[in-house]
Formats: sequence, structure tokens, C-alpha cells
Amino acid sequence: MNTIKYFGHVSIYIKTNNISIVTDPWFHKKGAFQSSWFQFPDNTEIDFSWVNDLDYVCLSHEHQDHYDVNFLKTLNKKTKIIIANFTNKRFSKSLRDNLSNEIIEVDHKDKFLLGDVEYIPMVQVPLGVQDSAMIFKVENEVVMNFNDMKPSHKDLEWINDNFNITYLFKQFSGASWYPLMYDYSEKKMHELCKDKRLFKYQVIVDVIQKLNPKVYVPCAGPPVFLNSDVFEVNLLEENTFPTQADIYKFFEKKHPEIAKKTAVLMPEDSISSDMDIEGVTKKNLKEECFTDKRGYLLKYKDRRNDVINKTLNEIENVNYSLLDKCIKYFYPLMASARQLCSNIGGSILLNIIGEVKEKIIIDFASKLDKNSIRYFDKDGYFYELTIEGKHLNQILNKKISWDDLFLSLRFKAKRNPDVYSEHLRTFLLLADPVSYKEYELFHFGEKNIKKETFVQNYEGKQYYVQKYCPHAKGDLSKGYVRDGILHCPIHNWKFSLKNGKGINNKSKIEIKLKNN
Repeated sequence: MNTIKYFGHVSIYIKTNNISIVTDPWFHKKGAFQSSWFQFPDNTEIDFSWVNDLDYVCLSHEHQDHYDVNFLKTLNKKTKIIIANFTNKRFSKSLRDNLSNEIIEVDHKDKFLLGDVEYIPMVQVPLGVQDSAMIFKVENEVVMNFNDMKPSHKDLEWINDNFNITYLFKQFSGASWYPLMYDYSEKKMHELCKDKRLFKYQVIVDVIQKLNPKVYVPCAGPPVFLNSDVFEVNLLEENTFPTQADIYKFFEKKHPEIAKKTAVLMPEDSISSDMDIEGVTKKNLKEECFTDKRGYLLKYKDRRNDVINKTLNEIENVNYSLLDKCIKYFYPLMASARQLCSNIGGSILLNIIGEVKEKIIIDFASKLDKNSIRYFDKDGYFYELTIEGKHLNQILNKKISWDDLFLSLRFKAKRNPDVYSEHLRTFLLLADPVSYKEYELFHFGEKNIKKETFVQNYEGKQYYVQKYCPHAKGDLSKGYVRDGILHCPIHNWKFSLKNGKGINNKSKIEIKLKNN
């Protein structure tokens, strides 16, 4: 008799007569991202008796809410760790540096037998992004763990061609610092959050309609923030971290056919294809975490205050200038990515606060020399990051990544003009010469995205359109057109078919009317 259980966030437990598997186990009371993120609902008190007999742990990617190294260190040494075979080896290196368990890397879309269970990973594109989905075939049932991965239409078509999904686990909530950490008015923040939230919901609708699973489980979020300085983020109206109850209400109102197959689960709930989905969901929606979120989180916060304080107190305070460290950190990275830096095309300001207050300019536009990283001397920067010195120092010492910092929400940002810079984001988040080279080749080399086009039909006319979105390289040919506006299928960037101009962004794509 096979057992499938949900353990919270996006952790799935599969047990057959021969083996046991768990995906992305995030259980440690320390949370993630230096005790900024915590599990919702709290799953740290579940029965862990299965841990010693666990055969396999399958990990989707390296984010700490999926790669919980503190929990993994408690595993039996016989337990094998399975990941996708990413081109960049930083994830596998981190696993081998921290664990003595056997690490197995499986190629994209390859079948790998975990005892009597077939495991198939799917690696996300574009380059530089390390994430993967996981498919498990358990006898006649198929478990799809999509976690945070953003699937393309080609991905969905391949899944449909090869599998009939029984249980679909997919992120529905946000996992980003934008727009919450940006300097916006209350009205603007509300509008941006609402738009981002609705787009996220629509992505989920599209995936469910395409794959038509028997059961959909909203998961991989939301995290909750129990630090006093960001606690209210959890309770903002229509923020970018909706709960399972929020999306279920959306389905009930807009897509009742999806609501009927949506199972809102609590940690340790079992799953079966003949389960009473509506009954389980209605029962779980009466839990305190959904009916009294503020009260639940205040008690949760009290349980974690000691952990949060201990984590923050362990971070070294900085009472000296960080300029020399910034030079040593940024200079070699900038030297290894001159095309990328040129396309950033401006300066950013690090506004450092704490015991030592200073302002440091990182000038990507000038000829590279040691003066490219300098104390603030004049206006003209387009991006400002306000960071405590002790958190920036951790990045400079390579103890945490920029991604870790941003996801922790322990910073503030301003943009002038208010324009998204994919290249700046890439520079900070990759912070690796090998990854930079891959990115530059894809964007600026022979595979330049502007060279590939597709034909878009609209109102009796045909347009030659740049195939890939300038944002995250979403395949625009898999998007849709409404009222003369082309929508990217990944992040809903919009472009006019008339002239290629961005509608909700400052980018522009190449579009030409086909000559009949």
C-alpha cells in the first residue's frame, strides 16, 4: 500500500513497500534566510519518526526554504540526496561541502529509478536560474512537484504528452521582495501588489487548465515574516504573499471547476485520488492560521523570538568602513563581465546604515578601475540600496548571497527612473564569472535573443515579433494577445503590437508588420 503525505511548504512524503522519499524538507525552527522566513502553517512539530528510515531526499533547488541544510544534517548517512544535473555546480558543491551523504545528479527529463518509483527532473531555463520540477511515477499515479519553477508552454506540452498528472503541487504565493521593499506610496504599493498577485493566480489557472490534474495542492508558500520590523507585511491587504485560503476563495469566485479539485492541506495530511477534496479543504480552512491569521502569527512570533534574536546576534557588527571590502568584492566580478556591466549602464548607491554610516558608489558605466568603486561623490545613480553594514559585510565575506539578503527583506530600495534592470539583478544574483559568461553568450553573443522571431496573427494582420522577452527570456510565441497587447507567459510583461513598446515596463521589443 503506497502512502503519500504532505508535510508543509512543498515537502511531499512518498512511501511504497520498498522505499521512502521526501521532497524539499524544510522543517528547522530556525526558518530560512537568517531567520527571516518561517513555515506557514508551522510544520516543525510533526512526527519525524520516518527520518531514520528515509531512503531518498529529492531537492529542487538551492533556496533555503527548499534546501534546509540544518535539517539535512540530521539525516541517516545511508539516505541519498537527489538533485537535477545543473550546468552550474554551486548547488552540488554546497551539498558535498556540508553533507557526507551520497549526492546523485540526474539529467534533465531523464528517468531515474528510486526503487519502484520513477523520478524525472525538469530543469528551468533561462541560463543562470537554477530550479527544477520533479515528477514521480508511483504505480499508476503521477505526483508533480512544480515548487517555484516557472514552466514554459513547451514544458507543459511535454508533460501532457508523457504523463497524466494525479497530484499537482505548485507555488501560488510570492517569493520576491518586489514591490514590498521599494519606495512607493501606499496607493502605488497596493496597485502593484494587487496586479502581481492576480497575475500569479492566472499563471496557476493556466497550468491547472493545461495539465488537468485530479488534485491541485497550493503549496511552496507563503512564508511568514516574524521579525518585528517586517511583521506587518504578513497582514497587508492583497500583499504578494497570499495564503491557501486566499487562492481558494479566488477559485471559488472565478474558477469553481478548479476549486472542486483544490485540496488545502495541513502538514501531515495524507493524499489519495479518492479523497473527499471538498471535505478536507472546508475542514482545514477552519484552522486558526486561516480564520485568525494575526492571532496565529503573534503566537508563532512569540515561539520564534529567541531564535530570531540569536540568529541576528550571531551576525558580526561592523564598526569600520566597508569601502576596501567592496573594492575586493566588486572589482573582479566587474572585470569578468564587461558586457554585462556595460549594459547595466549606470551607477548604484550602497547606502550603508548601522554603527558606521557611509555611501559607496558602484559605477558600472565608466572604464573599469579602482575608482569605479568609491565613496559617494555626486548624484547620477539610478538605483539605491539601503543596507545595514553587518548584512552587507556578510555578502562581501561570501557568507550569504545577494539573493539571501533580498529574500530576507532586510533592505530598502529606490529606483530613479522607476525601471526594472534585468542586467543589474543578474549581476548581483549570479555573482559568479562562469555564470556571467553563460549569460553574456545568451544575451549578447551569437544567440542574441533579438535575432529569433515568430509570426503573430492579429485582426487579419501578421507581425514578425522578437521571440524572447527582454525580462526573463519568456517565449513570447507562447503568450497571448488581448486588445493589441502581447502578454509574456512568464511575468506578464506587456508590449504593443503596433510598435513593440512596453506597456507595464520601459523595454521595447522588435516588431515589424509582415508585408502582404
